Amino acid sequence: MRSSITAVLMLFAASSAHASSPVVLTGQIKASDNQTFYAPKSDTWQVQVQWMKPEGEIAQKDELVVVFDSGMIQSTIEQERVSLHAAREELHRIKSSAKQSSLESEYAQKRTALLLEKAKIDAEIGKEHLSQYDYEQNQLNYEKAIVDDAKAKEQLAQTATENAVSIRKQEIEIQKLEESLKYNELRLSQMSLTAERQGPVLYANSPWTGEKVFVGMTAQPSWKIAEIPSMKGLYVESWVHEVDYKHMAAGKKANIKLDAYPERSFKAEITDVSTQPEERKEWGNDVYYRVILAFNTEPNIALLPGMSAQIAFEGVSS
Repeated sequence: MRSSITAVLMLFAASSAHASSPVVLTGQIKASDNQTFYAPKSDTWQVQVQWMKPEGEIAQKDELVVVFDSGMIQSTIEQERVSLHAAREELHRIKSSAKQSSLESEYAQKRTALLLEKAKIDAEIGKEHLSQYDYEQNQLNYEKAIVDDAKAKEQLAQTATENAVSIRKQEIEIQKLEESLKYNELRLSQMSLTAERQGPVLYANSPWTGEKVFVGMTAQPSWKIAEIPSMKGLYVESWVHEVDYKHMAAGKKANIKLDAYPERSFKAEITDVSTQPEERKEWGNDVYYRVILAFNTEPNIALLPGMSAQIAFEGVSS
């Protein structure tokens, strides 16, 4: 009877051990201070990665790291430069024409002013010194000269207004072209991204497929393309399924093994657990929580961001 009970207990224990397995997660070494390269905005909703510095190579400060296809922007800039040159030439022509028309209007007004002055003198000659016909003719000429001078003054003012409007319109057109050219030159500069610090270049993963970013792929604006990590403040990032989330808490101990050093084991503990779940499209429709772990002591090995890690939690089973 006792042997039967013992057998049942052993079977139950084996069954329980099989049903309760330790929680083991995968993670990556991350850096707290990275320079991240993102896909810029373009005329279309996607932009092509044209060139990248080989992954793992050390980028020097101000060295080119990522280049995006900028053919359409360059074409636009060339067209705008031609248009801007033509617009400036047109402004020069308009100013020259305005100067000429102003001189002509000023000359015409001065002429009518002199004719008016002469007609006034003739009109002031008394009847006793002229025939009735000449006297009336002088009066008529004087009235006509007044009208002609008024028209000349009006034409002079109208010419000045028209010239000012034409010049201002062309100046606004030039300003618009200059601002557009400046904007597109800024966009062009964003198509070539340089390093702000020295460090290894690490490629990002596509948010849709999870595969590494590669030269020739098309990316949507704001997609993470690559990064240059800081070699200080390294930590381990992992994602835990909602089923095992209840086991995660700050201070929880873990053993970490790195794929690059499979024979070594390192002690770490959780420093932060996200409270909001996130979808990881490359893993399906389930949700996951971000878990951050810090090494208890700085590993005396060459750690690099992007290294894969296996995380086994002490005293935790699923």
